[in-house]
Amino acid sequence: MEVLFTYKGNETAIQCKSSEQMKEICKRFAYKIGININSIFFIHDGVKINDQYTFFQLANENDKKEKKMKVLVYEIEKLTNTGDFRKSKEIICPQCGDENILIKIKNYRISLSGCKNGHNINNLLFDNFINTQKIDISKIICNECNKINKSDAYNKEFFRCNKCNMNLCPLCKSNHNSSHNIINYDKKYYICPEHNCFYIKYCNQ
Repeated sequence: MEVLFTYKGNETAIQCKSSEQMKEICKRFAYKIGININSIFFIHDGVKINDQYTFFQLANENDKKEKKMKVLVYEIEKLTNTGDFRKSKEIICPQCGDENILIKIKNYRISLSGCKNGHNINNLLFDNFINTQKIDISKIICNECNKINKSDAYNKEFFRCNKCNMNLCPLCKSNHNSSHNIINYDKKYYICPEHNCFYIKYCNQ
């Protein structure tokens, strides 16, 4: 099976299985072209894709016959003018969307490695790299009330409970168990989730 993505006039083919979720297929496309998955959306047959569907569930009769699906890709920020995109203060993994990652520059090409989820990205052009370093903070949603997002919160202030592994809006934070390790969301890269202390050292290896 194959999904043919069309983005900015260029076609990119991604091989897949009929039982594979579109979510994973779309992630591979974003990784291949070096763009943040959260900055784009996907259209098939004139309808926005439900990425929980498998290739087989989403495919129309012609797709199944041809064993090929055509998908249009659009940028959320430029086309729909929705979302609240901010340039990340850290180097983030393009596949995860917000986990930090190490950067290496050689011969004008960028390589990313060391993501805690094991992702590695090689030979990115600088322009493509810049596009992967934007976070839509409106998609950072409180896991308690499932209503408020970071963009809506006063002063964009959000929190994270390291014990529950949950994002919290200011209101839900005030009602959360005060004995838990709750930190400012923007400091999550600097504080140990186990001991609730700032990092002071790192291992070169």
